[in-house]
Amino acid sequence: MSTNEEFQDRIDDLFSDERPPQPEPVGAPVPSETKSSPEVQLPPTLSELLSVKIGSKSSEVSKVGWDEYLNAIDRTERLGFSFDQQEVKPLQTQNDPAGGAGAVLEIPLQVGDAILGALQLESDDQWTEAEQQVLSVIAQQITQHIENLRLLEQAEQYRTEAEQATRQLTHEGWEAYLQATSAPTRGYTYDQNRVTPVDLDDPQSYTDFASAISIQTEDLKVRDEPIGQIVVADAEVDQETVSGLLATVAERLSVHIENLRLLDETERSRQQLDKRAAELATVAQVSTAAATILEPQPLLQSVVDLTRYSFNLYHSSIYLLNEAGDVLEVAAASGKIGHAIMEEGHAIHLYQSQSIIAKAARSRESIIVRDTLDEPDFLQHHLLPNARSEMSIPLIVGEQLIGVFDVEADIVERFADEDVRTFTTLASQTAVALRNAQLYAEQMRTVERLRELDHLKSSFLANMSHELRTPLNSILGFTQVILEGLDGPLTEDMTMDLELIEKNGQHLLNLINEVLDMAKIESGRISLSLEPINLDDMLNDVARTSGSLVKEGVAIENNTQLPPHFYIMADAIRLRQMLLNMLSNALKFTERGKVSLEAEQINNKVQIRIRDTGIGIPPDKLESVFEAFSQVDTSTTRKAGGTGLGLPISRRLAEMHGGWLWAESKGISGDGSIFYLELPIGNLESLTI
Repeated sequence: MSTNEEFQDRIDDLFSDERPPQPEPVGAPVPSETKSSPEVQLPPTLSELLSVKIGSKSSEVSKVGWDEYLNAIDRTERLGFSFDQQEVKPLQTQNDPAGGAGAVLEIPLQVGDAILGALQLESDDQWTEAEQQVLSVIAQQITQHIENLRLLEQAEQYRTEAEQATRQLTHEGWEAYLQATSAPTRGYTYDQNRVTPVDLDDPQSYTDFASAISIQTEDLKVRDEPIGQIVVADAEVDQETVSGLLATVAERLSVHIENLRLLDETERSRQQLDKRAAELATVAQVSTAAATILEPQPLLQSVVDLTRYSFNLYHSSIYLLNEAGDVLEVAAASGKIGHAIMEEGHAIHLYQSQSIIAKAARSRESIIVRDTLDEPDFLQHHLLPNARSEMSIPLIVGEQLIGVFDVEADIVERFADEDVRTFTTLASQTAVALRNAQLYAEQMRTVERLRELDHLKSSFLANMSHELRTPLNSILGFTQVILEGLDGPLTEDMTMDLELIEKNGQHLLNLINEVLDMAKIESGRISLSLEPINLDDMLNDVARTSGSLVKEGVAIENNTQLPPHFYIMADAIRLRQMLLNMLSNALKFTERGKVSLEAEQINNKVQIRIRDTGIGIPPDKLESVFEAFSQVDTSTTRKAGGTGLGLPISRRLAEMHGGWLWAESKGISGDGSIFYLELPIGNLESLTI
C-alpha cells in the first residue's frame, strides 16, 4: 500500500466511521477512450477529499461544543474536548488525554501571539511529517473558526449592551428626560445596572467623571441640531472600538429620542382629539336630549347626568334664578349626592360674596377655579367635600340671565381655558332648550286651560239651549193653538201679531238648535246613523223646502247629472241639514239671478255644487265663513240675519261623513260663489237599487 493510501486510511479513522470509495492512485494509467471522452469526470483528488473532510469536522468540533467552550472560560475543571470518532465531549482536567497512547501529537491553536488552546491527537503509530502538515492545516481552520465565533460573540455582546443602554437611556429615563427640560437635571449616568439623572449644577451627582482617566464624547443630533451629548469615562477596551460603538449608540439614541418626542407629541395630540371627540359627543347627546325632552325638569336632569358621566366629573349641577331674580335655586344635580342636595332645597343668594356660582351669575362670565384650596371665594358644600376644582358658566338666553351651569372635579387643574368653549356651548344649548321646554310647558298649560274652557262653554250652551227650548216650544205651541182659533175667533191685527210671534219664535228655535248642534259636535256627543239615501230625491226635496226663501227675481235650478236611483251611504237628517244650510245661505245673499243645484259622480265620490249669482265672497275670507259665528261683514249680517253657524256645522258634518266642504269665489258682486260638498259614495253594489 502506498504512503498516500495509508495516510487516507489514517484520516478516515480519525474523521469518519465509513470509508469512502478508494480513488485511483495518482499517476495510474488512464484508458485512452477515457482521455478522449469529454463527459467522463475524474475522481476527487486526495487534497480535495481531505479539504472537504477537514472543513466538515472543523465545523463540528467548533460549533457543537462552542457553548461549552464559552462556559469553560471561567471554569478550570473543563478546558477542552475529546473526539473518539463518534462524538465530541468536554475534556475534564483530571482526565489523562494521553493515557495509554502510543504517539501523541499536540498542535497549538494560536491567533497572533495569543494561544487559544491546543489540538491533541493520539495514535498507535508515529506521526509522519505529511500527517503533521495536514493536521496543522486542520488546527489553523479550527483556530480560525474559534476566533471567528469569539469575535461574533463579542460583537453580539456589544450590540446587546448597546441596545440595552439605548433602551434604558430612552425608554426608562424618558419621563425623567421630559421633566428635565424644565428642571435643573440635564443628563444621566449609566453604570451597566441603572440610569441615574445628573444635575449639572451639582458636581456631586457626577463625581465618577471627575476621576475618569479618559473621556470620550459624542454629540446627539436631530436634523443636524445638537440636543445633547454622550460621555464615556474609563473605557475598558481600545479607544477605537469605543469610538465606533459610541457613534453608533449616539446615532441610534438621537433617533430614539426624536421618535419618542414625536410619539409623545402624537400621543398628546391623540389625547386632545379623543377629549375633543368626547366633548362633541356629549354636546351632541345634550342637543338630542334638548330636542326630544320637552319637560324642563327631565331635560335639566339629563344634561347634568350626561355631563358628569361623559366628562368623568365629580359633580354637575344647574341653578335657576327665581322669579324675584335674587336667589339661585338648584334645579338639577347629578348622582345620589345631587338628589340629596335637591331634597334639601339648596339655594344661593345672587349677591352672596363667597360663591363662584353667584359670582358667575353677577358677572355673566365663566369662572374657573383651578384649586379650591387657594380660592377664598369658593363655597364648600358639606355633601361635596372632595371638590378640588370648579367651573361655573352662566345660562343666558338673549339678554336674560336664567341660571348657572356648574361643574366640579376632585382633582386640581381639571378645567383649562379651552374647556370654557365646550362648556359654554353646552350651557347655551341647555339654556335655549330650557327656555323652549318652559314655553312648551306654558303652551300646554294654556291649551289644557282652553280645553277646559271650551268644555265648559259647550256644557253651558247645551244646558242653556235645553233650558231655552223648553219654554220656547211652549210659546210656539200655544201660538199655533191660538192661530187655529181653538181659543176663539181672532181679529186681523191679532192674527198678524201671532204670526210675527210664531216667525220670530221659530227663528229663535233654529238658532238654539244650531248652537246645540255645534256644542254637541265640539264635545263629540253627536253620532251619525248611516243608511242608503236616494240622492236625487233628497236634492229635489231640499229644493222644494227652500222655495219659501226664494226672493222675487231669483230662481232655483236643479241641474243634477246623476243616474236614476243613485244612492249614497249617509245620515239622512244630517245630509238634509247640510244641503239646507248651503242652499239657504246662497238664497240669503242672492238679490237677483238664480241659484243652481248641481251634482255628479266623480270616481268613487259624489260632488254637489250650489252656484249663486249673489254678492260673492272676497278670496281672503273664503275660509273665515266656515268659522263659528263668522260672516263676511257685519252690515251683511244685519241685513241677511243668521248666526254664522250654518256653514261651520255643515263642514264638521261633512268631515264626519269622510268628505269635505269648501267654497270658491272671486269676490265680485253678480258672479256670486260656488259651494262644493264632496262625499264618498261607498260600495255601489250595496247602495244601488
